[in-house]
Amino acid sequence: MNSFPEHDKCPKVCTDIGAFKKATKTPEKAQEELKAGQNAAVTSAEEATAAHNPVEVSEISKHPPSGNEYLPNLKPCQDGKVDWTPLGEMTGTRPAVNKYSISRYSLSEWRKHNQEVLDPEIITESSTLEYNAKTCMMQAFGNIDKQQGENFKRLRQKARDIFRWKVEVERACKAITEEVELLEIERQRLKGASRVLMLPESISKECLDLRSNRYQPDLVADLAEQELIKEMNLVSEVRATLKNTLNEIEQQMAVNKAAKHRIEYDWCDKTMAYNTEATNLSLDTKSNTIMFRPGSTRFSEYSAPLEYWEFFCRENVQNCETARQKSADLRGSLNNILVSGGRKLRNQADRTDMALAETVALTTELCTKLEDTLRTTLQRIADLESLIGNLQDSVKKMDAAMKLAQTRLDNRNNWRPHGEAVRDQPHLGLIEEVKKIHETVTSLLGQLNNAERVRNDLLKKRIALEKDIASKRKTLNIDRDRCGMVRSHYPSASELAGY
Repeated sequence: MNSFPEHDKCPKVCTDIGAFKKATKTPEKAQEELKAGQNAAVTSAEEATAAHNPVEVSEISKHPPSGNEYLPNLKPCQDGKVDWTPLGEMTGTRPAVNKYSISRYSLSEWRKHNQEVLDPEIITESSTLEYNAKTCMMQAFGNIDKQQGENFKRLRQKARDIFRWKVEVERACKAITEEVELLEIERQRLKGASRVLMLPESISKECLDLRSNRYQPDLVADLAEQELIKEMNLVSEVRATLKNTLNEIEQQMAVNKAAKHRIEYDWCDKTMAYNTEATNLSLDTKSNTIMFRPGSTRFSEYSAPLEYWEFFCRENVQNCETARQKSADLRGSLNNILVSGGRKLRNQADRTDMALAETVALTTELCTKLEDTLRTTLQRIADLESLIGNLQDSVKKMDAAMKLAQTRLDNRNNWRPHGEAVRDQPHLGLIEEVKKIHETVTSLLGQLNNAERVRNDLLKKRIALEKDIASKRKTLNIDRDRCGMVRSHYPSASELAGY
């Protein structure tokens, strides 16, 4: 066969070749006219062929043309076979080509090549791709802008939350810092009160030691000594209370410092987080500091859920506030303890001073009475000594009278002769005189002995009075002068309270 049917001349390719000229129609309109012409040509050719040779038409319709019908002048190549199949490109069995021949490819291959080259599918695909790409870019930028806007709002809300908690933490930090300072002031005040408490203790101890140096008659457990012992016991109780309170304050100070450290650490974290969020809010796509950060989408090792962050912030502030409130309560109780302890010590000191003053008054009165008694005793001793002198003189005078009466009797007894020695009235009178003188002397000697005995008793009493007066004077010196001087340095209630 050396010819092809009319309908197989690839009218599309021929029409598309004309597309390289300046077109007066749009491509869509030209394609529609071309399709209509092709359908009309195919229909007319089939009708003509069916009228002349229906068998050949059926054969042609069964076997498509190979392309040899359009090239009747071609001759076989060296091997005697004309082949334009794709296998000929690999086996080298295509027709020979010289400088005057262009029959390297068959017409069907040429038309196929032109069809592939002029196929508008890639252009249509490029238009579709361009539309899809632009739409995708618009959607992508829209989505990114929307996502960035939402994240900006989230970051701004997060920054507000962090700032709110930062303000709360800063307030709590200032409060706990002020509480630590106030508690430190109270601690120093308590230490000062403990140091001042050494003075009442030493005063009470000194007074007791001084009063232990009294003389034996005055070593009694009087009211002043009882009050001094009570004062010593009260000082010991107050010291133990202050010591326990100081331990509690030191423990609370450690708790406050730990809470202050935690809240300051949290404040630093919140400040850094807020600065980070503020930096993120100030960034945009035109910032100079943005760059790719590989691995930035991974959560950090210490990241935690939002609920834990809120719970941690709230718990940290609450713990700080609890420690501050407990410290404030402890300061209030400390003030009450110091004021109450100072008032108790001052009241006890007043009672002790009153007891000492009462003791001094009683001792002074007693000393005055003793001195009066001593003066009376001395006067009585002097009177008795004068009386003893008179009695002795009287006894001596009685000796002369006794000598006179006895001499007269002796003369009458010895010097009257014989019958003249009679018991007459003069002789009896002399005997009675001697008797009376003897009785009088005996009586005077008895009075003299009594006077001497009383005088000795008065002398002993004088010694006792002098000893008691000396003891009372020493007691007065201890209670009024030395104890009074020592107790004049007793601290006031405000000093005992630590002010």
